[in-house]
Amino acid sequence: MKTRLGIFITTLLLLPMAGIFLSGAQWGDLVTSSVPEINSVTATLRTTMMLAFYVVLINHTVKRLTGKSPIGGQRPYFIGVGIGSCVLGALLSYLNLFVATWSVPQDNSLLVQLLIYIPLFALLAPAVLITRSLFGSFPGLLKALTFKVSFRAGNGETLARILLPLALFGLLGGAAWPAKLYWLLWLSPLLLLISIQLLWHESTIFSGIKSGDWGRVICTALSGILIGNLAIISYQNNAALDINLPNIWVAQAGFIVFGLTCLQLADLIAEYWRGTSRTALYTQKKKFPIPVVVKK
Repeated sequence: MKTRLGIFITTLLLLPMAGIFLSGAQWGDLVTSSVPEINSVTATLRTTMMLAFYVVLINHTVKRLTGKSPIGGQRPYFIGVGIGSCVLGALLSYLNLFVATWSVPQDNSLLVQLLIYIPLFALLAPAVLITRSLFGSFPGLLKALTFKVSFRAGNGETLARILLPLALFGLLGGAAWPAKLYWLLWLSPLLLLISIQLLWHESTIFSGIKSGDWGRVICTALSGILIGNLAIISYQNNAALDINLPNIWVAQAGFIVFGLTCLQLADLIAEYWRGTSRTALYTQKKKFPIPVVVKK
């Protein structure tokens, strides 16, 4: 798990930088000075509080509907997802430097940005997962999203050989030609995660589709749309936020990709709690409390 996460983070950091240098530009061309705006701090804090309240409310609602609390029953997992969400949010903000899909007036102090954005980033993926749990608790919804028609996918390594070059090209080309390939740049993190999982012979979020189970993917896509719009609307009500996309439908597609990326990252993090090693089993094994005497 740690190796795959390291590959994912390193690739997202290095390839866009290589792409911008291939295009003939310089790093200084990306860093533009912005006018500090105190409202951006207020908007970020209020959006963070709104998402925190939302997560607590939805978690309580799911507990009332199912009798089980997702966060209460899986607290270490959600803490890990929150840390991963924070890293993912920072990486997406880094990628935004190359394509400028959104822009906000902000203080140039790195310390201030870290302090106000880390809690917000840490809540995004848990909010997506908890919303998916809410959709899954609706009676009959998952059953309605299961179809008898199965989907035959190719060999995992074959798919990885197709998706991995596409993801790498998206990170390079999206930074080099942002006007034309910005959409592929934003799709690349999800493609990269799926490719890494396939190369490690692990399941992906689309594995269930082969048997006709679309519920997990569709519920996560809807969750991404809901959380993305909630965060954007909350921020825009308190500060200026410019979305540099052709139309609103492209933004909604981006929220779908974000939701699916959060789920795939969460599945990768969940592997840390999957199974127990033989070494751990033997070290935790206690001695038999009753002495046994063997007579010759």
